[in-house]
Amino acid sequence: MIPLHATATADARQLRWVVSPDRLPPAGAVRAAPGTLGALLDAGALDELVVEPGGILITIGAGHTWRELGDDVRAALSAALLQPEAWAIDESRGAASRLEAIAAELLAGQVGALAASHGGSIELVSVAGHQVTVRMAGACDGCPGASATLRDVLERELRRRVDPQAVVVAAESDSGTLSFGKKLLSLIVR
Repeated sequence: MIPLHATATADARQLRWVVSPDRLPPAGAVRAAPGTLGALLDAGALDELVVEPGGILITIGAGHTWRELGDDVRAALSAALLQPEAWAIDESRGAASRLEAIAAELLAGQVGALAASHGGSIELVSVAGHQVTVRMAGACDGCPGASATLRDVLERELRRRVDPQAVVVAAESDSGTLSFGKKLLSLIVR
């Protein structure tokens, strides 16, 4: 049996199954998997499987629960990982959609909570290649610490999960006027 464990994501229907990188098939969206895992996917018990560095995101099908299928999925995944050559992966779809999904998860979870705790928000605007563009809103728009949050928290976590070298996060400001953060900073500096 291959060692693996599940971790929660922002989506209650989705778990990230953490697997040693040397046991993973190529990264991308899974079209077909060997054995019972493939049968669960074909039957609709599983909606989607996406292989990413360090793990596999598995989304449970409608009408099913992880409580009901979790042990079966674990056993099926462990068996399927013994046959990496039998997986059919759509590698072209994988990178951008994985990056977008992870960025959305982080902004809905830990990074979004950090911004909200300071009276702001960070919204996902687009993902093109390895470039993630976000919009800073509320107190985050114009905040001197916002770039550190993007670089030290969001970009670092995206690089850890997707690609240590290529991921870049950029902020787009939708505010044409001087932001609240910049106004406040200008008052403090005076």
